[in-house]
Amino acid sequence: MENMKEYYENLRKECLLYKNRQLAIGQGIIEKVYPLIRNYKIEIEGEENVPKDTNVLFVTNHSNSHDAFTAYELFSLLGRKGSEMVGSDCLSPIVQKIFDISDATLLDRRRKEECSQAAISMASKILNGKDGLIYGESTWNLHPILPMHNIKNGATKIALIAGVPIIPTIIEYIEVNDKVDTESKLITKCIIRFGKPIIPSIETSLPVQSKALTDEMSLMRKQVWADNGIKRDSLTDVDKELYMNHTYVKKFKALGFTYDSESESKYLLYLPGEAKENEYTINEAGEFVPGITEKNKVKKLG
Repeated sequence: MENMKEYYENLRKECLLYKNRQLAIGQGIIEKVYPLIRNYKIEIEGEENVPKDTNVLFVTNHSNSHDAFTAYELFSLLGRKGSEMVGSDCLSPIVQKIFDISDATLLDRRRKEECSQAAISMASKILNGKDGLIYGESTWNLHPILPMHNIKNGATKIALIAGVPIIPTIIEYIEVNDKVDTESKLITKCIIRFGKPIIPSIETSLPVQSKALTDEMSLMRKQVWADNGIKRDSLTDVDKELYMNHTYVKKFKALGFTYDSESESKYLLYLPGEAKENEYTINEAGEFVPGITEKNKVKKLG
């Protein structure tokens, strides 16, 4: 136990020495401009669960390209300042620049050393008075019925270094019940629901805490579905052609982002014995099976 205390104390000292030279002017731009661009409203639920006397680490699910902008609206709606962790390897140069001047904690997920440095950078920003926000799943969850992929250990580790609580956060975009031809027609509203604070512990292993966080957020997201009349108990509840249409516009119609299913699948954490699946497709026999939603196939479906 003493070794673990010393380990996190040393990491905390390293964070306090870290010099952040990023600008934050982009946050104000996003907070003012993005509400004018999106054509859906945002509803905040559970704000009472966010402590006002300390900085926190928000850990959220991740489902589409809007999340990166929604994060800064989240900070704005709560009257807080923060930094979100964003994978720079999937951003266009223009969007990457916007987030760079918005004090986002950028990292190339393909480089292990950048991931480690990003954790130090994020913890440093929290220690210096900002909130942090991290997408625990590391990439989009496009599974038709799975509420959460496994959350990686980095989320709990950052909270332990910074000595702050984790706020489990569900960002749910309520989608239209029709096929759409543009991404702008897909969403009717966005619900942001905060769960009760979770205090990380050095006495419990990171994998055990990550599993508990995944389970908690899975229950939270299922409750959001239930509260909004969304039924996803089994694959039989899913309109397969509607699912493929919506997945298509998320992947191929989003402005400033690209989503390569094969590359992105490498960032998901699968535990032993778990099925390695994130997307579904319709095979030649008309069956709804695990597979990549491809551009040409969706076009044929209309």
